[in-house]
Amino acid sequence: MRAAAGMAAVAVTAILGAAAPTADATLAYVKGAQQGRPVVWVAADDGTGARALARGTSPRVSPDGTQVAYVTGTRRASLKVRPVGGGAARTLARNVWDFDAVRWSADGTALSVVTGPELGPYDLRLVDVATGHARRVARGAFYGVSFAPGGEGLVYARAARETYPVRADLYVAPIAAGPARRITTSRNATNPVWGPSRIAFDRSRRSSRRSDADKLEIYTILPDGTGIHRVTHTRPPFLLSGLAPLAWSADGSRLAAEYEGQVTGEAWRVNPQTGAAADATGAFDGVVGWGLSRDGSLLLASTGAFDAPDGTIIAIAWDGGARTVLARRASQPDWSR
Repeated sequence: MRAAAGMAAVAVTAILGAAAPTADATLAYVKGAQQGRPVVWVAADDGTGARALARGTSPRVSPDGTQVAYVTGTRRASLKVRPVGGGAARTLARNVWDFDAVRWSADGTALSVVTGPELGPYDLRLVDVATGHARRVARGAFYGVSFAPGGEGLVYARAARETYPVRADLYVAPIAAGPARRITTSRNATNPVWGPSRIAFDRSRRSSRRSDADKLEIYTILPDGTGIHRVTHTRPPFLLSGLAPLAWSADGSRLAAEYEGQVTGEAWRVNPQTGAAADATGAFDGVVGWGLSRDGSLLLASTGAFDAPDGTIIAIAWDGGARTVLARRASQPDWSR
């Protein structure tokens, strides 16, 4: 999602002519990023039936698996949506920043996106996918966006401006028109992920060691702003930050997380009831987390160096067991599983 460039039209046309996947769940990923020619590919969620969809990066698969949102360009990036089964792409937003903020609503009717000038301030917008109409939800600097799985609204971390350390709080806004509600006041809340009953997020603390990274721990909160609870108690080593929530299982019993730090990204498993947390593979081995199946049985991950433009996309059993290779020489996976 950090780079985008053109690809010869003849080559793309030849690739795009392949048959579409037929599975109910869709996998999307990027190939060619290392060569500066990123192309979004789609496949069945087991990796079969792979075909190129469009030039671009940072794919996001709609909940029903029928559409893919993706970004084209870099400094003047645009948000586009294209049907998995074929059809023209539509541009839904321009001057896009913070590609991680592109998220689908639970019913697939809306997308979140952050737009604005290069140095801000930025606008968090909700785009109606059918009509292309966009509504500004908030302005400032944003550090995570997530939709409620039941459609109640979206939560986002917002600060008035970009600073270090980050001074953000969580806000909940309706998908339809209406004012947002601030649900934290500590100015220490980022990376929200809305689960079936609670919202997971990060709080940071300054390290006592000079030049060390700030340390992250996962907390949860009810959507009305009550019931804040600390979930994890880890001891990140020097230059590593710790855990950021990534995705909930549909029943709320499992929480995928990413262990972050300097040139580090590791897929982790968290039990939100007990706070138990562990590396998904049992070792710091460069397996980066990207998502979790709705039933919580499989982690979507990639292997290779941190933020590798070309690695191997894999599914890992939640218990740390079997791995299934879904795509090779690829990155930035997402799925609707």
